[in-house]
This record gives sequence, C-alpha cells and structure tokens, in this order.
Amino acid sequence: MANLNYWAYWIGELREDHVNDAFMLHADPRSWGGVHLLEHLTRRVAPSSPHLPLNLHTLFTLIASRPSRLTDWPHPRPPLEEAVEVGLSTDELTRAERDQFAGLHYALRIADR
Repeated sequence: MANLNYWAYWIGELREDHVNDAFMLHADPRSWGGVHLLEHLTRRVAPSSPHLPLNLHTLFTLIASRPSRLTDWPHPRPPLEEAVEVGLSTDELTRAERDQFAGLHYALRIADR
C-alpha cells in the first residue's frame, strides 16, 4: 500500500503536504480515489517504455486493491482496454509483465459481469 500512497501523493490525489515519507505507511487508502492514478498509469504502460515494469506493477496493484475503479468509473476503461491489448500483443515482455497484463485483462473481463 505504501507504493500506491506514494503514487497518489506524487500525482496529486493526496491533497495534504507531507514533510517526510512516513505518510506512505500510514495514509488512509480511502483518502484518495484512484481514478487519476488509474488514468496516469494507463498512459504509461507502453511496452517500449523504460519504466514499464514499475508502471505496470503499480497499475496491476491499483486494480487488484480497488477493482471497483473499473465498474464505478467507466470512462478510464476504454484506454485501459486498449493499453492491455497493445501490451498483450507484443513479444517483448518478461513473464511477469505478461502475467500482469493478463491479470488486467481478466479484471476488465470480470468487471463486465
């Protein structure tokens, strides 16, 4: 959860300022929504990105911890679906990256139920 709290702070979902990193461990995960983070990370999971491992892992963790972001907020879904399809169609992924893209694909499928 510390990684997600850090990202939420970094992109501005956590509104308050913090003078040290202790907030990452103690911030209430319900204090930020996650939609902006979902949109931010979706734009950054191109297979050619040098930051793909970090961005993809964080996106995967966000959806695993907040699957309702796929049902309660439908507008980020089409770009995520496209990013996942692009990711799964490349041959240049590690096993972990392919598994995370597959997990996101599955999460998108079950969100339609």
